[in-house]
Amino acid sequence: MSNVHQRKTACSISVIIPILQGDDSWQALLVDLGAFPESTEFLFVSNGLAPPEFQEQLMPYGLNSRSHWHRTTRGRAIQMNHGALQAQSEHLLFLHADSRLSDSAVQQLFNTLNLYPDALLYFNLKFRDQSFLLMRLNSWGVYFRSHVLGVPFGDQGFCLSSTLFHELKGFNEEAAYGEDHLLVWAARRHGIRLKCNGAEIETSARKYREQGWSKVTVRHLWLTARQAVPQLLLLIKDRTWKCCQSKAPSQSS
Repeated sequence: MSNVHQRKTACSISVIIPILQGDDSWQALLVDLGAFPESTEFLFVSNGLAPPEFQEQLMPYGLNSRSHWHRTTRGRAIQMNHGALQAQSEHLLFLHADSRLSDSAVQQLFNTLNLYPDALLYFNLKFRDQSFLLMRLNSWGVYFRSHVLGVPFGDQGFCLSSTLFHELKGFNEEAAYGEDHLLVWAARRHGIRLKCNGAEIETSARKYREQGWSKVTVRHLWLTARQAVPQLLLLIKDRTWKCCQSKAPSQSS
């Protein structure tokens, strides 16, 4: 049993994992979830039924009593919002099904959460298959985008309080893509701090191998820019308005 699992924490977390029917990558994540404190609950939200052996798969990691499978319609935003509505904990952690976390990463998450409970936290992203230079370039690009530009993505594991999440009105279920990207921009407009917890979260580079590095990377850059420009203009507009309001002379009573 890991030290993270045994130790007491000031913050409680509900871990929400959206799962596309037929995707079994979440099964590899189970061993990592055992590192979370016993107060943590896990919500697996899918557009399909739980596999018959679901409870048996949880048993080796002691997750049975605190794990729940929810079925809803297809769509990552819909699934994550559903999980957030069902969650019982003070804070929410959204993990992609193909994510992997070390025990030390879980511990660092709680350490940072205790220090910054009102921030939107995220991890540094590492691709599991970084055997070729191009994937390392992507990792550096993710670091620049999240740390310098202030735009982390959902595969970096968003963690924020349930109260803040609902104030932001959750993930945009009408968006054709980039619901995580839009949540970050909403957080920035609301003045919510974005904070990296300093630990790494791993994700698969499978789609880069299967579809081609150039094709996937160029497509992601184009879609991100297409969505980011209007969001940046909204942010500038909001901040300009707030600046004007703060400088406006107050009326004497």
